[in-house]
Amino acid sequence: MRVYIETYGCALNRGDSAFMKSVLIRSGHEIVDSPEDADVIVINTCVVRYDTEVRMFKRISELAKISRGKKLIVAGCMARTLPYTVHRYAPSAILLSPQNIHRVAEVVERGTPGSLYIDGVRTYPDVPVYAEGVKATIPVAEGCLDRCSFCIVRIARPVLRSIAIERVVSTIKELVSQGVKEIEITAQDLGVYGYDLYGRPAVTDLLREILDKVQGDYMVRLGQMNPRWVVKYIDELIELMKDRRVYKYLHLPVQSGDDKVLEIMRRGYTVELFYSIVKELRRKIPGVQIATDIIVGHPGEDEEAFKNTLRLLEELEIDRVHIARFSPRPFTPAAAMPQVPDPVKKRRSKEAEKLYEAVGLRLNLEYLGAYAETLVSERGFRKGTVIGRLYNYRPVVIPARQEEQSLLGRRALVKVVDATFFDLRAELIRVR
Repeated sequence: MRVYIETYGCALNRGDSAFMKSVLIRSGHEIVDSPEDADVIVINTCVVRYDTEVRMFKRISELAKISRGKKLIVAGCMARTLPYTVHRYAPSAILLSPQNIHRVAEVVERGTPGSLYIDGVRTYPDVPVYAEGVKATIPVAEGCLDRCSFCIVRIARPVLRSIAIERVVSTIKELVSQGVKEIEITAQDLGVYGYDLYGRPAVTDLLREILDKVQGDYMVRLGQMNPRWVVKYIDELIELMKDRRVYKYLHLPVQSGDDKVLEIMRRGYTVELFYSIVKELRRKIPGVQIATDIIVGHPGEDEEAFKNTLRLLEELEIDRVHIARFSPRPFTPAAAMPQVPDPVKKRRSKEAEKLYEAVGLRLNLEYLGAYAETLVSERGFRKGTVIGRLYNYRPVVIPARQEEQSLLGRRALVKVVDATFFDLRAELIRVR
């Protein structure tokens, strides 16, 4: 059958979609690029914020109309957290929770309208191999060990389940042998990967095994990690990140720069701890890029707390910041707390965005005139361009003539000629 998969949300969701595509291809099905061309439509949903939820239900309704005479499967976090609400919008949709995505071929072939595949605990009978061009995202675990007050994802993915190190390494070997150049290792919280299998966080063990056992010209990008766990193995992680095959990039969601708010959030660390981690990384890995997330307007955030968050972003010169206005999610403790008014959240988010853009532009302008090697890993959003990545995962937009689209997967020397807060712009000098 022809199957169309539409994906929303985090890197773990992207990894889950890649997992499903691989299962379907191995079962003899075809992945297509549009819902109109498909026999089966799959939407892999996100429910992390209220505005995301609204967008998901709108899109589910649209796909329900398109899918008349076709099978519609609603997968992802929404299938697990809000199943009956989903069926109000699409009564005939089949619901497939993250814990059941390995059954996607069975659902495509034999699932009946309105049926639910939402119970159970995730298992990994296989680690399918699927790549988008020269990039691959590998979900190595779902679930986490924290109980953050704002998080609905822990309802959708409540139990930590990791894939054994040797199986991940075997998958990466196969991907590299197929010509994959960029491998993103992702999880709900990569920082606790392996705790369920080995009794301790094992992300450094995993990375060491990859670097020792997988030969070839490739780059590894590490997914997001809660700072409370990273500090337990920071020295070991830093040493491994010095390997030329690891991007000098870490995503460490701080969420707030205020200790009082962090305590309300149940994050399990202090602002001082986050400062110490970032400073240690910067001291020992020159040029390392730090990405973070912040939530603006979480219950308990007053003006002083908000200013503390701005101070953290400014003083630590955080390279990349994802800013989200707090929205109360069902089944979470934060939803029952006194709420910050929406106009205040809107003002604060705009102020935070303005600061982030100023810091990001200042940091990127330092690259002007520099010659640098990039790994070209994807086509650009603008026609006639490709995207390369520096050693620290900074994106570089490179103009490419039609015949140069074959740049994908190759290393290119470029000269940086312009910058925005988000990326660098460069001229192509030569291809290796």
